[in-house]
Amino acid sequence: MRKWGSQVSVALVCAILGFMLAHQFKVLLRQEKININPYNAADITAEIEQYKNEKEKLNKKVDELEGKVKSYEEAAAGRDDATKNLLKELEDTRILTGTTDVHGEGVIIYLTPNSGIFGAGAEARITDRHLVYLINELKYSGAEAISINDIRITGRTGIRISGNSISINGEDRVSPSKRIVIKVIGYKKNLMELFDFPETLSEFKGICEVKYEPVDDLKIEKYNKPYKFEYAEPVKNE
Repeated sequence: MRKWGSQVSVALVCAILGFMLAHQFKVLLRQEKININPYNAADITAEIEQYKNEKEKLNKKVDELEGKVKSYEEAAAGRDDATKNLLKELEDTRILTGTTDVHGEGVIIYLTPNSGIFGAGAEARITDRHLVYLINELKYSGAEAISINDIRITGRTGIRISGNSISINGEDRVSPSKRIVIKVIGYKKNLMELFDFPETLSEFKGICEVKYEPVDDLKIEKYNKPYKFEYAEPVKNE
């Protein structure tokens, strides 16, 4: 009986020692992982702020250079009609590609996600499909320039779900749990008539509140990333 009791005691001691060793090993492993990471939250935040400041300086420099180019173009346009027509085509191309700021009449659309106890859940929220659908409808109604949360939509814009956010142009992100503002420049009468059709907003029922208003003069900022073509080349006429 004593022999059995001593064996149980030894087993309990071994179990306790094993548990203590395993716990200590986990603590050391966790500390090692922390020490391996050369960055902390403060360092990362400071680095992000530095990149933001550098980006703002570069954008200002780009704006200055574009201002000089525009002044050269305006000076050249006064020479003859051919140059004026060429400059007009250049301006139209910039508007089409979204590489210049534009303004004009249009509408502003506000998509406010439902919240609260009876709000939309994870299975019922704004997705990339809703934004693509709405942009397509706006283009069909004559929209000439569109932005989502001040992100310019161009002919090469891609919109898709990326984790818990919606990715636009591959880099910019929009949160489906916060209000989304869509600015549209075009003939506001046609754009407002789009919402007279009940099926236009049927996709958004139970997901978000949709409000829209006409605007006499609306500004949409340019697409500030460079275009790069690696595979598409112009066809050369022989």
